[in-house]
Formats: sequence, C-alpha cells, structure tokens
Amino acid sequence: MTTQPRAAAPARSGSHTRPAVEDGRPPRLVLRIVNPIITAILRSPLHRPLSSQLMLLSVRGRRTGRWVTVPVGRHEFNHNTLLVSVSGRWRHNLGGGAPVHLTLDGRERVGYAEVIDNPDEVVQIFKMLLDRLGPGGAALLGMKLNVKRLPTADEIRPVVAPRWIARVRVTEEPAQRDARRSQ
Repeated sequence: MTTQPRAAAPARSGSHTRPAVEDGRPPRLVLRIVNPIITAILRSPLHRPLSSQLMLLSVRGRRTGRWVTVPVGRHEFNHNTLLVSVSGRWRHNLGGGAPVHLTLDGRERVGYAEVIDNPDEVVQIFKMLLDRLGPGGAALLGMKLNVKRLPTADEIRPVVAPRWIARVRVTEEPAQRDARRSQ
C-alpha cells in the first residue's frame, strides 16, 4: 500500500479558510490614542522619520465650519498629486471636492481633494499601490496578507471596495496658518 503525499492545508481560522487579504487597519480606539501623538510629531522638527509615509490633512467641516486635522498615509501619484486612503466620519467633508490644508514634509501647503468612492476605481488604485509597494507594503495600505505573493484585484476587493480614496492636488503656495485659524 502506497500513500499519496498530502497537499499542504490552507491557512485556517476555525473551520473556515482565511481569505488572501484581510483588513489590517488599527481599531478606532487605537487611532484615537495614537493620532494626536502622530499629529504632534508631524508638526514638530522631529517629523522626518514619519513624513515619508504620512502627512496631516485639514479640511473644514461642512456643518460646523471647524477645521478637522487628521494624519493620513500618503502615496505619490505624480508630481503634484497624492493619493490618500480616507475613512472615518470626517471623510464626508471631502464629498464633491474640497479645499484642504496639508502639512507635507514639515511644510504647510494648500490643495484640493477629490473623493473617489466608486468601488471599482478604489480597488484598481489600491491594486496599483500594492503592486508598487510589494507585499511588505500591505500594512501601509491597511491590509493584512495571508498569502506569500501579491494578491489579485479580486482578492483585495472585499477589503478595500468599501473604502474611499482622496486624490489631493497640491499647490506650490504655502498655506496661511493665521488665515486658516481665523476663518
């Protein structure tokens, strides 16, 4: 009697096979604690280690008129355009496009953000970014990979399709800090 070699079992979680990609974003409670610390660092002279991957994005609240500032991951798209994954309730302030203030590489800038909320476009943008960053960059995109290769667009779809992307066009003009606070 000869035995056939058994194929390696897929990764399992309980009785279910784990998907190739899972949501890897930190819990909201963690973000509530960490974001103020990251914000302070990005505004300080100590910003350099974080500035290559993060920036501060400020947008005026549509109902309150108050400025909301959040640290966001940044991904260069072309010379003056950045792609930013946006989540949380504040993202609705970007709907239809909105002027924004940025703290980018320690400097204040202004720009205009347009939301991409079409799930097919969002999936394609995340796939392009993941292809550019490689599997090790998945965490920068809020993804956890359960495979040792780049996942397909169909494999990342369940995780990223509900998210939004903001395309931020950066102007070369510095933001007026005092004007922003007085408005």
